[in-house]
Amino acid sequence: MPAPLRTVAQLITSGAIRHPGRVAVIDPDGRRLSYRQLADDATQLGNALRANGLQAGDRVAVWLEDGADHVVLYAACALAGLVVAPVNVRHTAAEAEHVLTDSGAKALVFGPAVQEKVAEIPGIDDLLLLPTAEVRAYRAFLEAGSTKPLPEPDSADLFILGYTSGTTGRPKGARLTQGSVLNLARINALSYRLPLGSVAAMTGSMSFVAVVPAHVLTHFYVGGTVVFPGRWDVGSLTALVAEHRATFTYAPSPLLGEFTEAIRSHPSEWASLTTLLHSASKASPEALRQLGDAAGTRLIEGWGMTENSGGLMTVTSPADVAVLGDALFTTVGRPVAETQVLVADADGEPAPCDGTTVGELWVHSPCLADGYWQQPEATHAAFRKDWFRTGDLGTIDPHGYVRIADRRTDLIVSGGMNVYPSEVERVILTAPGVAACAVVGLPHPRWGQTVAAAVVPAAGAVLTAEDVISHCLRFLAGYKKPTVVRFVESLPMTHSQKVARHQVRRLLGG
Repeated sequence: MPAPLRTVAQLITSGAIRHPGRVAVIDPDGRRLSYRQLADDATQLGNALRANGLQAGDRVAVWLEDGADHVVLYAACALAGLVVAPVNVRHTAAEAEHVLTDSGAKALVFGPAVQEKVAEIPGIDDLLLLPTAEVRAYRAFLEAGSTKPLPEPDSADLFILGYTSGTTGRPKGARLTQGSVLNLARINALSYRLPLGSVAAMTGSMSFVAVVPAHVLTHFYVGGTVVFPGRWDVGSLTALVAEHRATFTYAPSPLLGEFTEAIRSHPSEWASLTTLLHSASKASPEALRQLGDAAGTRLIEGWGMTENSGGLMTVTSPADVAVLGDALFTTVGRPVAETQVLVADADGEPAPCDGTTVGELWVHSPCLADGYWQQPEATHAAFRKDWFRTGDLGTIDPHGYVRIADRRTDLIVSGGMNVYPSEVERVILTAPGVAACAVVGLPHPRWGQTVAAAVVPAAGAVLTAEDVISHCLRFLAGYKKPTVVRFVESLPMTHSQKVARHQVRRLLGG
């Protein structure tokens, strides 16, 4: 009897054995990659990387557009025991440099969209550079690799460094292992209610750490197909769902109204869909209710984090409608399979699950990271006796439903993308003429929140809002730039001389 899968590497090889001819990936240009082709290409690429000096545990930075090449690279690293360090395609050279430096990457695989940014990174030539834009050379590199099976990695081996910021300091790498990511693929498949052979219309970008474990590998677990649409809007996505008979897709918060209208207007094109996921950022209960009216029980809401291998920790189900009615849209559901969530008080002790007592939400899950890369103090602060302190505040009611009160207190979630005030503040403080600053999130009708900055100019400095914004765009991805900049004489402070962010929000109109 076959043993249970324990690693992502085994997931890739077993897919090629169970359904070799089934399509695993469809590129935006229509190129199709079968499970057998995926495993074969990944084996050769993994061997080629190892033959060029990389050893098990070495980090490979990935700065690529979505598509089959991106998926093959993840699979190759899984088979070869290498560690993927993803870089968002929207990030600047400075942001990418931090990932490369902090991870100690030995290689960088990058696409045509970021070639100019790569050239700006100091010391970049010290890495093994693999530009996929040089199609023949990249393909030749892959095909030079042996077809011999690679040594089997262990479930505890590191697989992904998922860079995620905290409320202070630079982004840190969550250590996701072969076992934690495999566990996430299994549990997410249950949480998403995926049928065997599920077809995903992939609206999320692989640049985000969560997308590969939570969506791509989750579909591989059920022998499914991942369809990458390229640039899309809700209209083109409607046609894509109909064409491929997609069973799964994800609705970002800013587009909930457009999804609602599309499903109401074109129900037959959406008839194949079994799961419409919303997560990652808060949305108004009314917007979710309207989408729920259109999509019915196909709509699920969830709560997940990078530290949980990017996947869900709670989820709603069709049965919840009968229990909660419209109140369903005020909750992120109950803990997913094999997972526990508790409310902890200020001393770290369990608080009552009465639906009113607010505390920090702690999670116990087989999908948790095993800590932060080279950050022992941050690891000790967040991971306690197999529990992860999420930093999110919320309640749990007597039926087990979790409600989020605040997302990591200071975290700004704009259009489903995380923006950490400390990172934006660090950049603004390097701008000429800035003495101090504080960054907060303000409500936004489309994006949920937008980034706002209160800036104290240095004595005699002449600054404009455009100066601050353009400086941010040199070092930060566009979605992190402040859209509101207000100059103030001083920042409001607490008695302990910390910035009083709630007062900053009021000062900026929040």
